Amino acid sequence: MTTDSSPVWDKPTKQQIHRELRERIVLLDLPPGTRLREEHLASEYGISRTPIRQVLDQLEFEGLVESIEGAGARVSFIDLKSLRDVWAVRLKIGELVSDFVRLPASEAAIAAVRAVRSDLAEVRKTRSFRDLGAAYNRYHEAMLSVVDNAALTRIHDLLYVQTARMWMQFLPEMNLDTEIDIMAEEVEQTLEALESDSGKRLAEIRTTHMRMLLGRFNQHVTRMPDF
Repeated sequence: MTTDSSPVWDKPTKQQIHRELRERIVLLDLPPGTRLREEHLASEYGISRTPIRQVLDQLEFEGLVESIEGAGARVSFIDLKSLRDVWAVRLKIGELVSDFVRLPASEAAIAAVRAVRSDLAEVRKTRSFRDLGAAYNRYHEAMLSVVDNAALTRIHDLLYVQTARMWMQFLPEMNLDTEIDIMAEEVEQTLEALESDSGKRLAEIRTTHMRMLLGRFNQHVTRMPDF
C-alpha cells in the first residue's frame, strides 16, 4: 500500500487574501486602474469566487477598489484633493493615541519596531522605494498593536491605507536617503517612547512626523498642474 506524501497546500483565508491584496495595492504593485477580475484572483488563490468578492467589497469600503458597472472592479485612482481631508482627520486621530495606548508595550511590539529599524538598514543597501514602503507598513502595524481601543484601531488603520499610496506615488520624486533618515528618526523616537512608557510622547512623535510628511507632499502637489 502506498501513501501519497505530496504536500497539502492550505488554502488562504479571506483575511490573508485581504491583507496581501491590500499590501499589493498600497505598495503600487497593483497600480491605480488595474482590473481585478474575480475569476483570475480565485484561480490565483485556489478558492471560489465568493470569498474573493467579499475581499473586494472590503477593499472597496477602504477606498482602495472601485466597482465598474458591468465590468467588475479595479484599483481606485488616487484623489489628492480628497486625501487632504483624510490627512486632516488622521492628524486629529493621532492626537487621541495617548489616551488609548497600552503601556508598557509588549515585548512583541517593541521587537517589531526594532525589526523595522533593521529593515531600514537593508533599504539603504537595496535602494528600493518599495522596500521602504513595506517597512513603513510594518511600522504602522506595530503601532496599531499598542492601541488598546478596537474602534480607534479600525479608524486609524482605515485612514492610513487611504493615504499610504499617496506617499508611495510621490516617493520616487523624493530624496530616498532623506526619507530613510526621517523614518529612522521616527522609529528611534518611538522606541524611546515605548521603553519609557510615555503615551503622550508617542502621540507627539506620530503627529509631528505626519505633519512633516504632509508638508513634503504639499511641496510636490503645489507644483502639479491643475491642482
